[in-house]
Amino acid sequence: MSKSIEVKVQELWDKSEITEIMYKFARSLDRVDGELMQSTYWEDAIEEHQDPIYPEQFFYNGNAHTFVPIAMKGFETLKVSHHRIANPIIELDGDIARAEAYVYAYHIHEEDGIDKEGILLGRHHFIFEKREDVWKIKHRSTIFDSNQNQDGTAIWSDNYSDKYRSKRNYSDDSYNYIEKEKKL
Repeated sequence: MSKSIEVKVQELWDKSEITEIMYKFARSLDRVDGELMQSTYWEDAIEEHQDPIYPEQFFYNGNAHTFVPIAMKGFETLKVSHHRIANPIIELDGDIARAEAYVYAYHIHEEDGIDKEGILLGRHHFIFEKREDVWKIKHRSTIFDSNQNQDGTAIWSDNYSDKYRSKRNYSDDSYNYIEKEKKL
């Protein structure tokens, strides 16, 4: 039996809303915006996270809202971070959705006075839940497929006064263009 146009439009709308949450989650990491990150999760959501470089030292499996300040503290130590979400596959089942999205994460951190580039490739696995017509993350885990850590390779002009123009807070220029996200 073929789905009605109304059902198809609702499914497209739901998938669009879910994809936007994935993007906001990534943005929250890059801007070190704990409020935005927390707004992507339900209060009873679970975050399952294992560091790909130090898996024995850092593993978290618990309430996502409790995880937010831990994540923000870690991201504050980075000079730059850039997350790209790609290839989302979303399966809807009423008010529950399961999704996988590829993640490319690029980080610049300092070791012994030298900029290092960390590149992580992996996949986010999500369970989303819709409550009162609002989608949020109910469970998230990340599987890392590979990582690379090397000396920084950036070349900057001597005339470029602020080589990391990107800011990791509300002073980032993006907040001049995109209104600070409202709670989801």
